[in-house]
Amino acid sequence: MITVEEAFETFRQRLELSETERTDTIRKHNKVRDCIRGGFDIDRDFLTGSYDRHTKTKPLKDVDIFFTLGPKDQHRRSKTPSEVLDAFVDRLRGEFGKDAVQPGRRCATVEFERNTSDKEGKVLSIDAVPAIELSDCYEIADRDLGKWIKTDPEIHAEKSTAKNKNLSGKWVPLVKMLKRWNRSADKPIKPSFLIEVMAQDLVDGPFTTYPGEVRRFFAAALDGIRQEWKDPAGLGPPVSDQMTPDLIKNAEAALRRAETEASRAVRLAQQGKQGEALAVWASIMGRYFPKS
Repeated sequence: MITVEEAFETFRQRLELSETERTDTIRKHNKVRDCIRGGFDIDRDFLTGSYDRHTKTKPLKDVDIFFTLGPKDQHRRSKTPSEVLDAFVDRLRGEFGKDAVQPGRRCATVEFERNTSDKEGKVLSIDAVPAIELSDCYEIADRDLGKWIKTDPEIHAEKSTAKNKNLSGKWVPLVKMLKRWNRSADKPIKPSFLIEVMAQDLVDGPFTTYPGEVRRFFAAALDGIRQEWKDPAGLGPPVSDQMTPDLIKNAEAALRRAETEASRAVRLAQQGKQGEALAVWASIMGRYFPKS
């Protein structure tokens, strides 16, 4: 029988992308990049979001690509966000088909593997994000707000890298575990980037163990889920702006259940009941967590 800490190490390894998954991601995001480049004047395009920050969990959904518009297409900045986003949608539908491309809040989403029952280990979708590069940040179109908003994914990545370094490389795996819990719990916290933003503030050194830090995050997040969580770059709208009062109530209930069960799992492990502790942790963290 493995110990709980050994199980968490196996869990960490299982959340890493396989070489096949990496190769598939590269192939698919290059197809999206080629399509957008063929229809727009693009200065440069680059991966952003949790995939770029190495905090993406399986299955791979919403892999983000920023496309900074070049001189011939910067007139689109004077249009409404919906117009430029819909132009991206139309271009991608010409390549991937109408049903495979959906308009998003800040992107056009190309969906892959839509009709498969087994979505694990697959690249499910890629988000194409139109952007304007400014001297000190970027602007992206926000359909819901009806305006272009400032952001800087490079600052997000720098903060993630720095936090991970400060915690001896253990912060990124912890965030992936927490995102996997969120997905297993039917995504009570939205967007998943909010978990990452919360973990920037709520997880501090010295880092103890993965089970201990996961339990502590549940408790701290339960106390903090009602507060406003700002854009880490200090530029855009709050990252927590999707959390309506009803969603906050749901998130509180999910976090309370998770913290209660995690505390029980910790007590079971302390009593030497490793098998029971593993079963409880597996019920919390989902299908990738080993039971033995």
